[in-house]
Amino acid sequence: MNSVDYQNINPTTIVIFGGSGDLNKRKLIPALYNLYIDRYLPEQFHIIGLGRTEFSDEEFRKVLEEGVNDFSRRKADNGSWEEFREHISYHVSNVKDLESYKEVVGLVKQKEEEWGAKEPNRLFYLSVSPSLFEPIAINLGRAEACNDPNRTRIVVEKPFGHDLKTAHSLNRLLTKIFTEKQIYRIDHYLGKETVQNILTFRFTNALFEPIWNRNYIDHVQITVSETVGVGTRGGYYEGSGALRDMVQNHVLQLVAMISMEPPISLNADEIRNKKAEVIRAMRKYTPEEVDNHAVRGQYGSGWIKGEEVIGYRDAEGVAEDSNTETYAAAKFFIDNWRWQDVPFYVRTGKRMADKTTAITIQLKSAPHRAFVSNGKINQDPNRIVINIQPEMGMKIRFQAKRPGVSQIVNPVEMIFDYDEAYDAPTPEAYETLLLDAVAGNASLFMRADQVEAAWEVVMPILEAWEKAPITDYPSYDAGSWGPKAADKLLAQNGHRWFNPPARNVLETVIEDKYNESKAGVINLHTYNEVNDLSQCAAELFASKAQEAVEKYGRFTVCLSGGSSSKAMYEMLAKEPLASTVPWKSVYAFWGDERGVPMDHADSNAGMAMNALLRHVPIPEDQIFPMQGGLRADVAALQYEEVLQRFFQGRSPRFDLVWLGMGGDGHTLSVFPGVSISQKEMTWVKEVFVPKLDSYRITLTPQLVNQAHSVAFIAYGEGKAEALKHVLEGPYEPNQYPAQLIRPTHGEVHWFVDNEAASSIAKKSDEG
Repeated sequence: MNSVDYQNINPTTIVIFGGSGDLNKRKLIPALYNLYIDRYLPEQFHIIGLGRTEFSDEEFRKVLEEGVNDFSRRKADNGSWEEFREHISYHVSNVKDLESYKEVVGLVKQKEEEWGAKEPNRLFYLSVSPSLFEPIAINLGRAEACNDPNRTRIVVEKPFGHDLKTAHSLNRLLTKIFTEKQIYRIDHYLGKETVQNILTFRFTNALFEPIWNRNYIDHVQITVSETVGVGTRGGYYEGSGALRDMVQNHVLQLVAMISMEPPISLNADEIRNKKAEVIRAMRKYTPEEVDNHAVRGQYGSGWIKGEEVIGYRDAEGVAEDSNTETYAAAKFFIDNWRWQDVPFYVRTGKRMADKTTAITIQLKSAPHRAFVSNGKINQDPNRIVINIQPEMGMKIRFQAKRPGVSQIVNPVEMIFDYDEAYDAPTPEAYETLLLDAVAGNASLFMRADQVEAAWEVVMPILEAWEKAPITDYPSYDAGSWGPKAADKLLAQNGHRWFNPPARNVLETVIEDKYNESKAGVINLHTYNEVNDLSQCAAELFASKAQEAVEKYGRFTVCLSGGSSSKAMYEMLAKEPLASTVPWKSVYAFWGDERGVPMDHADSNAGMAMNALLRHVPIPEDQIFPMQGGLRADVAALQYEEVLQRFFQGRSPRFDLVWLGMGGDGHTLSVFPGVSISQKEMTWVKEVFVPKLDSYRITLTPQLVNQAHSVAFIAYGEGKAEALKHVLEGPYEPNQYPAQLIRPTHGEVHWFVDNEAASSIAKKSDEG
């Protein structure tokens, strides 16, 4: 970011207030250790940890070694760590005692004299509670520790004040003792590699720079979501909330990076000037405008990655009637020439569906849509997505014509992924920021006017919320994407939130014999009578539904068509089984569909509706049939969108998938000779079946393989040969597609009669 010479840094002493604390152990020392290994630290350097805990140097170093082994991207190996630890010492200190500071200054001077350093650097890092900033700053001034403005620096961790008034007071205090040039206000988000790359992306690529304005960009979205709750920090969080904790600093800094004007140079002040300008240009709302431009929420209990979690009000240190928001969303505008009337939507929250930080730039639609699909215009506007964490990279979404004679277009993506593009490991944010602080590069650190300008943006919202306590908390379930009011915030302008796509959605299978697969448990159930088979299959359905609702709060099931499943559906629709299924919490989907509308006799969805769903109390809006009456490619795209919305961008992992198998070994609508790549990340496909001379739509086997449980029904002599090959034969999925179904982490049940199982070497004895 700057022309700083990182290879020739002067001898440096780093003094860490709060040296015995968690931040030093988890972040600071691991970062400095990695900088040491990469030879960025000067040859002559020393780290002095200050704290109230009684430690010897050796005890302190041992604690830090544990931190490196637990939290660093590199472990404390014998060679490098043994060298690095000799640069560390510990000093018991009282932050309110001037004599302690004089002792520390004496230790620093002693090191500088040992080195014979003419222009040594001094870095004082305040890894302490904000309540201690004032006494530390005052005593550093009294002890004359920071008199050289060119060689001494003080690093201050957020929060930078509790509101505009306290932020102003803190800045006034610091600038009385130090020059602004010496003050490094650290925000670890700005040290993330992808954040730093925003300016490079914007200002070095002629492909993007000309369109980065209100003429081409429709709106911008910034999401900073966490799956964690407040844990044991409820007491602290009660005095903060999402708006203070995340929006005022992290989120508004991302807004500034995305929207700032081009800097003349990479000089630190030039970059910070541009960021301050754009934050000052952000529209400030009147109290009457806040309700239409900002939303708050608080999480209740729910499910995160299969585990039930408590609500915010049940956390340690949180009041039973707490009014603290754990979610905040806002619509901001930047009143300048470049961005006038372009909405910037931001949201952040705890206990959300996924952990992600992403910036989405939605471009305006093409002025004329010439490519129209039957039944649907499928031309989403172009989109640029910058993923900051946990993935690091960028995506450009644009339209491309599908192969074939038709003029159908659909969105595709070009992806830049850091891990794939570069062999070198990506440094942690604190590595970048600490190196910049040691080297004297303030580009990524916040200046006083930036901090206060950001407070000016959020203060009207904070004040309005404090005057109007919420009565409907909790307003969103843990594991969701936030309160419904946040969706309405965007809907006012015809927009919707872009939830992050599922990560690691589909996995390829191992090409070995089916019965040797490591994919999960295979349960073979054989019966003399088809009626008994159907009864037991229906009982499995009911038990899986009960289990899922108890564990996850809902049951997602994927139904099949075909005559084999019909008898089982009819049994589920009748007592005694009907009342054992918690239908109010059941969500029904389909695995495949023929190219016919639902009222057609051949419709898979129509059969399941008539045999089962119209006879049980499942809510109508929890039924998601495939649209077989549309053109297959259009229907496939639509159903993938249905899955994206329902599963909120995450991997659709069904609780149970029901399947049949044909006498030719086909399942879903994957027939012998119909090729579906096992590596592509598609959820729904249209397929042409030559022997039927028709198009169908189907879930991909890769998606089905994410299910918790899969159950097949197959009976009759005509299924015997295919069943034997699927279960015991060599892996030939092109000839026997049912072999493609092998859940990655789930179980498989086969419900078959004795005729279908007649050729299998080893059968169960259930029937």
